[in-house]
Amino acid sequence: MQKHCSIQILGIKRLLKATLKGIPLPMRLLIIMLCVSIGCIRATNTYAQNAILDLKVNNQTIETVLKIIESRTDFVFFFNSQQVNVHKRVSINVNKQNIFKILDEVFKGSDVVYSVLDKSIILSSKRFAPDGNLKKITGKVVDTNGEPLIGVTIALKGSNRGTVSDVNGNFSLNGEEGKLNVLNISYIGYKDQQVKVEDGKTLIITLEEDTKVLEEVVVVGYGTQKKINLTGAVAVVDDKQVIGRSADNLSKLLQGAVPNMNVTVSNGRPGQGGSINIRGINSISSSATPLILVDGVEGTIDAVNPNDVESISVLKDASSAAVYGARAAYGVILVTTKSGNDGKTRVSYNGRYSFGSPTVSRDFETRGYYSAAINDMFYSTYQGSNYTNYNDEDYYEMWIRRNDKTENPERPWVVIKDGEYKYYGNFDWYNYFMDESRPTWEHNISVSGGNKKVHYFLSGAYYDQKGVIRKNTDSFTKYNFRSKVSIEIAPWLKISNNTSYKKDSYPFPGPGAINNLFDAISKHALASIVPINPDGTYMGNATVITGGYRPANDLSAILEYGKHKNEDTNYFFNTTFEAVMTPVKNVTVTANYSFAQHEYTAMNRSANYPYSRVPGEVLWKTDGYGLNTLYERSNHDWFHSYNIYGNYTNTFADVHHVSATAGVNYETKFFKDIKIQRNDLLSEDLTDFNLANGDEMSIAGGKNRYALFGLFYRLNYDYKNRYLFEFSGRYDGSSRFARGHRYGFFPSVSAGWRINEEKFFAPLRKQISNLKLRFSLGALGNQQVGYYDYLQTISSGGTISYAFGDKNKASGASISAPNASDFTWETVVTKNIGLDLGLLNNRLNMTADIYVRDTKDMLMASKDLPNVYGASSPKTNAANLRTKGWEASISWNDSFNLKGKAFHYSVVLGLADNTTKVTKYNNDNKTLGTPYEGQQLGEIWGYVVDGLFKTDEEAENYPVNQSYVNNILNISVKSQGLHAGDVKYVDLDGDNIISPTLSANDVKDQKVIGNSLPRYTYSVRLAADWNGIDFSALLQGVGRQHWYPNGETSLFWGPYARPYCTFIPKDFLTDVWSEDNPDAYFPRPRGYVALDVNPRELSKPNTRYLQNVAYCRLKNVTVGYSLPRTWLKALHMERVRVYFSGENLFTFSPLHSNYIDPEHAGASTSWKSGHTNVTSYPMSKTYSFGIDVTF
Repeated sequence: MQKHCSIQILGIKRLLKATLKGIPLPMRLLIIMLCVSIGCIRATNTYAQNAILDLKVNNQTIETVLKIIESRTDFVFFFNSQQVNVHKRVSINVNKQNIFKILDEVFKGSDVVYSVLDKSIILSSKRFAPDGNLKKITGKVVDTNGEPLIGVTIALKGSNRGTVSDVNGNFSLNGEEGKLNVLNISYIGYKDQQVKVEDGKTLIITLEEDTKVLEEVVVVGYGTQKKINLTGAVAVVDDKQVIGRSADNLSKLLQGAVPNMNVTVSNGRPGQGGSINIRGINSISSSATPLILVDGVEGTIDAVNPNDVESISVLKDASSAAVYGARAAYGVILVTTKSGNDGKTRVSYNGRYSFGSPTVSRDFETRGYYSAAINDMFYSTYQGSNYTNYNDEDYYEMWIRRNDKTENPERPWVVIKDGEYKYYGNFDWYNYFMDESRPTWEHNISVSGGNKKVHYFLSGAYYDQKGVIRKNTDSFTKYNFRSKVSIEIAPWLKISNNTSYKKDSYPFPGPGAINNLFDAISKHALASIVPINPDGTYMGNATVITGGYRPANDLSAILEYGKHKNEDTNYFFNTTFEAVMTPVKNVTVTANYSFAQHEYTAMNRSANYPYSRVPGEVLWKTDGYGLNTLYERSNHDWFHSYNIYGNYTNTFADVHHVSATAGVNYETKFFKDIKIQRNDLLSEDLTDFNLANGDEMSIAGGKNRYALFGLFYRLNYDYKNRYLFEFSGRYDGSSRFARGHRYGFFPSVSAGWRINEEKFFAPLRKQISNLKLRFSLGALGNQQVGYYDYLQTISSGGTISYAFGDKNKASGASISAPNASDFTWETVVTKNIGLDLGLLNNRLNMTADIYVRDTKDMLMASKDLPNVYGASSPKTNAANLRTKGWEASISWNDSFNLKGKAFHYSVVLGLADNTTKVTKYNNDNKTLGTPYEGQQLGEIWGYVVDGLFKTDEEAENYPVNQSYVNNILNISVKSQGLHAGDVKYVDLDGDNIISPTLSANDVKDQKVIGNSLPRYTYSVRLAADWNGIDFSALLQGVGRQHWYPNGETSLFWGPYARPYCTFIPKDFLTDVWSEDNPDAYFPRPRGYVALDVNPRELSKPNTRYLQNVAYCRLKNVTVGYSLPRTWLKALHMERVRVYFSGENLFTFSPLHSNYIDPEHAGASTSWKSGHTNVTSYPMSKTYSFGIDVTF
């Protein structure tokens, strides 16, 4: 029998049983997943012995036999073809044998030996005699304790020869005779080595553990800590995850980066940032966004150039965020930017060109005949008359043109008949308005370097993206600059400055806010109508439409005329001066001052515009969208921050490690805004209030200011890096509360146990390289309330409800409702239990946390008061929430030899979930629409639907009166009442009447049918590199989230909401009920039934049309190639890399529409409502080609 070996982990069953006892279900699932991973390394006694094969081959090569075994099992063979003759032919006939028996037969009578390592089988030769110019190199690889290392990659430098060490650490391969042979040795978790080969000697190679994992530091509040010693819930995003991808903002690049950090993007507008939430809903009383600190200073994450990022730390629990106190109740994100290092000056350039395409289908109905007929059908069933003025002759004219993709001169699309324009076209309105190619140019350059005294980093970036509006294209442009300089004045003193600047601007056409345009064009523009009349005038208020409706709300005329202009602009400036002193050994004192300024300006200009309704007549629109008006808004804020804190660290008796941080923080922020509007400008082209002389003028504005003062501390102690303790807290005072209620103390404590450092754990260290349990408990205060909520305020500039002998109502002032005088801090208490685990020398790692967060004393309306009180109830600290959640991250990092080169690869899986319930609220009746005790946030209450009525007889005999939800059916001119194809509602309370549920205490025919908040968020990150080629991919998604389309979401409802929608999916009628299509998704055709005005057949959430907008999206794929450095030396270049990167490439979702992006729909929901509209700027796929150059 041939020699074979294996690796095992003992006691897994016993360990699993002991571990699971008393642990909550989510953590049990994670541990089971982990143990499945551990089970993958149990080789011979599990998979190898249990994998039973039948193998029958006749006169086949060994290579063929090995491939057959690989195809039928999970085994993979590794061998050097110069040592193992795989071309030898063998005949095998075995039944129900394990791999050992089969390999014994395959290599019977040969000198081949094999080793079984995991599911890898290493083949080698007992004796190998080199021939020609080759010589045999043999050796053994061990660790610092002399223990053999298995699976180490050994590659001969400058060749494609390589091998791996066997179970005894031994290896052999061929080198070059008469030459200096150098071996490259690599193994995950150990430092790489290069070893020169001496003739005639067997090599003994000792690898040292790579202590980077142990020494890796993480940026935390006012300092850094070793990652291995963290006791709080902290996640880290490195620069590799954000650099090289095309995005207009950093927040978008953080999607899927950290479990339970959810980034939602509400629309695809260029420059649109993402909303960040950490660990679920934190509060229902105020904004619950995390604190963003850029190099220690509060800022905006989207003001940071992604290429400047060194790392991002996410502090999730109270203990890790405690030193930030009042600002950190909803988590903290610490962005650290790059700095200069010792060494030569390095210049880096990154350039990228991108273009886009839609993430959803744009295959709309563009045939005029069908567009008009569909809208007429849905309109007439309710109104009794057609939406259009087309007669049979007009429909015939459209019919004979229905297949003309372009205008045929013999069949013109616009005909003058009876003094009017008759429109018979097949016009593609979507592509007339939209160009979704979105070309984008990006350029980044940085200069860095330094010496022992001075370090510097300078960077600049330019980004320009064209938007999707084809006429008078919108565009987004931004500039980023950063300068970081540090100087060592003396051995005990270092000073530095960090200054950044960003400007972005977004000019766009149309009436006011950009999303107004998307809503306007979605109505009334039939495919039969064209935007330009034969005489060159702009189509407007076309006579082929009844009721005076204007196709696309005149957006075609507005864009063609081109006088409507808008622009949003942001300016960000930040600078920090810092001094770091080391007065005595082990003590540093840091003092800094930061100033930040942000200015936002908005300009909206509208003008009169011409249009033609009938030939020879040009009219001017002077109201509505045609007002001649200029509006400007300017918001300014100025921020000042002062910090001084000290750090102390020391070790006593080599086993007691102590560190302490304490300091003081003061900051203040001042806000000012002004809004001005006036009409009747003397020029269409200029935007200057000096040219406005209209009577309608308005000026408004305001000022706000707050100040925050805090004393903070953190004390860390560990014994032998084994028992870890941290105590931290902050004493905060905020000007947002009344005197006597301004200050609060918020402490926290956390502890960790590194079990792998215990003596009893020594036998398992080879398999389990890191095992740490963590626990934390802490409280944080929330000051995110109004600036002066504790005061009654007077608002001037309003009007009162009567006049004093004048035509207009008199001006007046109003006073706000009385406030509770004693309201104070909202408090967030978090409990967290965590597990950090590293296996197989940290190749397999896992971090898992479960937490409970209680948000207490939220500022909400107090007890109901009698109407005679005359005002709304004062707000007091009257509501509580509880959030429960869990998160896990599992990663695998490894490498192997491929053609003499190391192939590195990694897989990272992130998974998280959380739910939030109201535990206290002043709503004893549990009235829906207002939070109530026991409510799970995000609940969607709706009706239960039992399909569509099959026949008129079934509908007529249905004993349940559902007229409450059939408002339109009951008053329609045609086919009133229930018929075949109508929605059948289920009577839940048994009273034979469909009625709404108004209170959770009295459930009628509505119940909880879904939840609008995302559940089971996940991500999968893949990465690999080999021989200059690099690859990465990111999948990101949501496991479950419900959404009910609002009536304005015409891309879902089509003419069921408004029976004059512009963009009708081309296959829409296949989903519409008819006698020939009784199994259709939608009911029989009728307009307005989905419009949210009063209870209608489709207007209220129900189980049939409730959508699950869960999705799995291939968020990014990047493929790059770095040129060999030997090619670049002559050009004095350090690195040249070319790459392709794609964003949002594929999406899979159960959403019943190919025209709506599920991420877009999910982002529109909130804990308050899942019944929302997604008619806004579209999302985009992006394809990028770039180059990185470093000198």
